[in-house]
Parts: sequence; C-alpha cells; structure tokens
Amino acid sequence: MNDENKREKRIQALEDELNSLKKDSNISHKKRKTNSKVIYEWKAPTRVFKKWEREKLYTVFLWLIVIIVILLFFKEYATIFIIFALGFVIYAMVSYPPESIDHIITEDYVVWFEKKYYFEDLEDFWFSKRSDQLILNIETKYNLIARLVYLVNEKEKEDLLKILSLHLPYKEIEKQNFLSKITDGVYIENELL
Repeated sequence: MNDENKREKRIQALEDELNSLKKDSNISHKKRKTNSKVIYEWKAPTRVFKKWEREKLYTVFLWLIVIIVILLFFKEYATIFIIFALGFVIYAMVSYPPESIDHIITEDYVVWFEKKYYFEDLEDFWFSKRSDQLILNIETKYNLIARLVYLVNEKEKEDLLKILSLHLPYKEIEKQNFLSKITDGVYIENELL
C-alpha cells in the first residue's frame, strides 16, 4: 500500500512538471516575433556537388562488386543489400546536381530548408571549406538537427560573418582530426578576431 502511494505521488509530480514545461513552452513561443525583418538573403545549392569522371565511378562500382562477391561466400545478404543501397546513393550524389534553395537570415532567426531556427536555439557558427566549396556551419541546441549547413560564395562570407557575429559566437576549433576534415571540411579561422 505504501509503495502504491509513493508511485501515485511520483506520477502526480511528473504530471505537474510536464504541465509546467508546456506552460513555459507556450510563453516562449508567444514572445517570438512572427514577422521579422529580413537582413540577408541568398540562393545556393543544398549540398556540395562535384561530378565524377566515368573512370572513377567505374572503379568505385568495381570495388563494390568485389565486396558483394566476397559477401556472397559468407551469405551476408543483409550486408549485400546495404552495399547495393550505398552504391545507389553514391551514384545519385555524384551524377545529379543538387537543387538551389533560398536561404534567409532575419533579425530573429535563420531559415534552413524552409524551417525557422531562432537565434536563442543556436549555439555558434563557423566556416569550413570542402571540395573548393565554402560552407557555413551553424550548431543548434537540438539533438536531432545538431547543425545547419549552408553553401556560400566567397563574396557572401564577409557579410554573413558580420551579421552572424552580432547574434552568435564564432566557434574556435583548436585541432581538427582527419575524419572531421573529410565530413565537415577544413576549418577556416575568423578573420575579424
């Protein structure tokens, strides 16, 4: 009987906490402006794109076929399916150029794939370079979408640096490992510091 009372009290405390969080969430959303002034706008591709030559594409697919044949001997059918999917993704990424979309920065938020991210939900930003393409990285406080990635031109970099520095700190990266250089691009230090 005593355990049941403790359990009911704990459930009630959790329900009260949940209601409090819902109330706080509604208050913070009401404070946010719905029509902010656009500060900067640009159009850019959705991802880095570099078309491969046929020889390079054939080499990669030849290696994938060799791996699939080896996996057939071990009867690893699930892994073979994953290799097929990987081959399809590689082909699509290097054969078809990405679409261009509009990117917007307002006085209260940034827009990424038509979704608003308010500055209070963002942590910091930095620039990197991968495949001769300049990339703006903005880290969020969310777990699901941890980073917003924008492609920018060299001439847009200075304007974006000045605008974003008013709202977010520029991330300092001391040392970048090899894998990070491949996935994120090579870190570019802030010239305004």
